[in-house]
Amino acid sequence: MNKLLKNPFDHDAANNLSDEEIIDYYIEDYNFSRFIRSTKNVFLIGERGSGKTMTLLYNSFRIQHKIAQRSGNPAYKWIGIHIPCNTPLFHKREYLLIDDPYKKSIMCEHYLVLSILYAIANALSTVDELIDSTIPIQDELYNTIEYIWDIKLDHSSHNFFDAVKKFVNKEIINTQKIINSRDSDSFYDNAFSFSSTVMPFLLSLSQINCLKDSHYMLMIDDAHDMNEFQIKTLNSWIAYRDHSLFSFKVATAKVGRPSHITSTGGSILEGHDFITIDMEKAYQNEKTSFYHLSTLIVERRLKKAGINATATEFFPVNAELEEQLEKYHQIALKEAKEKYGDNDKAISDYVYKYQRAMYFKDRSPRANRPSYSGFKTIVAVSTGIIRNMLDPCYWMYESALSEQRNKKKEEEPIIKYISPAIQNDTICKRSEDFWTQLKQGLENIVPNCTQQESQQIYNLLEQLIILFSKRLKAPISEPRAIVFSISQQDKYKKEKETVLKLIDIARRAQYIYTRIGNAKDLGKSDTLYVPNRIIFPNFGLDPDGQFARVSLKVIDLYNAALYKKEIPFGDSNSETEAIQLTLFEI
Repeated sequence: MNKLLKNPFDHDAANNLSDEEIIDYYIEDYNFSRFIRSTKNVFLIGERGSGKTMTLLYNSFRIQHKIAQRSGNPAYKWIGIHIPCNTPLFHKREYLLIDDPYKKSIMCEHYLVLSILYAIANALSTVDELIDSTIPIQDELYNTIEYIWDIKLDHSSHNFFDAVKKFVNKEIINTQKIINSRDSDSFYDNAFSFSSTVMPFLLSLSQINCLKDSHYMLMIDDAHDMNEFQIKTLNSWIAYRDHSLFSFKVATAKVGRPSHITSTGGSILEGHDFITIDMEKAYQNEKTSFYHLSTLIVERRLKKAGINATATEFFPVNAELEEQLEKYHQIALKEAKEKYGDNDKAISDYVYKYQRAMYFKDRSPRANRPSYSGFKTIVAVSTGIIRNMLDPCYWMYESALSEQRNKKKEEEPIIKYISPAIQNDTICKRSEDFWTQLKQGLENIVPNCTQQESQQIYNLLEQLIILFSKRLKAPISEPRAIVFSISQQDKYKKEKETVLKLIDIARRAQYIYTRIGNAKDLGKSDTLYVPNRIIFPNFGLDPDGQFARVSLKVIDLYNAALYKKEIPFGDSNSETEAIQLTLFEI
């Protein structure tokens, strides 16, 4: 049996999944798909595990053609070409040996063009019906490309796309030889560019009947791994005004996100040259699209494994916790009705804000940590990252499997649900592991991080936990706000640099995530900082936040990180405000 079917929550990197696994397990989100399969240039941003590569692969021609074969529909309108940046060709560093920046740029574009050409030809070379459709016009295709590129293709193959792949491989070798020679000036005169090579190639493909109306989506994956010359070149291509034939879909991490500067010194503008889709979500409760997406992902995986259960049935809540939360629901409801009478909206908001806060406030300091169980909690600790949601599910399933096998050694166990005890143990263990890793030092896993900076990040996160714990137990309007923004940055510029550097390191280690939210000033945006909620259970804190953020002064964060000072808490020291849901959160 396939390993993925034994544990429905196996979550290998998308590049390591088979085509069938991608088709079976990807949830086609309406908002993402309608932007991907369009003529718009799109940036998908998000940290590791947020689903960028999976989204590109699912929309690639290879996958979409297989889906079309199942349904009997054509798949030639949108041709998605997946171009990963983690290949040897992308990382060739010969440009470092060249002094002239102009020649560096030419060489980097040449290699980039070869990568794209190979990806296009490789994607189209695997479809038999497409290959067959080239046969009647094969001579015309060969003649067109040979004339425009001023080259000679190998005619021995009956597959035109294979001939192009052979040429690209040969050109890579020839380029290497020329670059390594003493006199390589001739290379720069004949180097490939996007406009002289890729565009004519795509135009020539319109001679193939089934591709005459196709739009090519050039999907650049892991763009943050590109060098500065490749990034500037890509931005110059994105700045092209005519998107009728091709567009770029660029996936990049937020940390180290490429600049928007072009090779000519200009820049591309969001909303004008491209749109951005943030793959991460700051909020994960039942009202958000992320919660519903997580539900669909889990339930599809359960169904594929032959388990007839909903996500909430498979991950039940601890009965005592459920009873206590219901108790405080009734208390909050009673208080709300006394305050607001028949105002249903105000009553609902009050219960939403205070029910869980009352439970945590009334807990004895000597009590054990609350039971971290239930699908809602699993989604909450994911912090809006799909891989973070699947990871504890995987280990919960493995624990349940081991437990059942110990009880029934002669027969294969069937897992019908994951007990609250196993859920709690797994989540608490993962939380403890995160803090242990932090104590051992981020300098061991994050490049250019010092031991001192690692300790300062530990201090900062610890003080944030203390602050959120105080807020949860205080009689304030937004007690469950666990997202923060940073204020007074212009006033404390030196402290700002230190704090932002520490946060950047924490982001690289995935202890903090960021997203863009609305600022107080109309029309402006603000950066929101979201601690990875898996760190909360280790301190008995509630990972289930609300639609609000705390505004913290940069000087207070600086003192917390460097001097372990508690972040001041009070109306005069911090502000809290509700946040409106964006398009991708409703």
